[in-house]
Amino acid sequence: MKIRRLALIALPAALGIGALGATLPVHAATPAAVNINHRCSKTSMSNLQLQREDTGQISVDFGVDMARHIAGVTWKVKETRNGVAFVNRTTRTIADGSFSISSLLPPKSVNHIVATATNPATGETCSIGASI
Repeated sequence: MKIRRLALIALPAALGIGALGATLPVHAATPAAVNINHRCSKTSMSNLQLQREDTGQISVDFGVDMARHIAGVTWKVKETRNGVAFVNRTTRTIADGSFSISSLLPPKSVNHIVATATNPATGETCSIGASI
């Protein structure tokens, strides 16, 4: 008799929780923010930060920090989302030997971001990727 009562209580509760889970938006399963650091091919470090804004837009911040504090070092930068470039430019480091590029992308259901920076003088390459 106790098992039957337990089943009568537990079954509706499980069904209710299951139905609630089915109503969650698809993007709720994906992270709201990603922050990754990665060592470049020589001594620099790269950083990629992705964040889903309240508007659904994707905030992308990519930067490189050189081990040496040298201003004016040229880097060629390319950033892609799902294989399509949204940044393709040359930038220079500031006084602390770093640079950062920020972008705001319109919402899409799939957001795989890859950022690559190359120092033409030394050949050092930084490549980092993440999905949100």
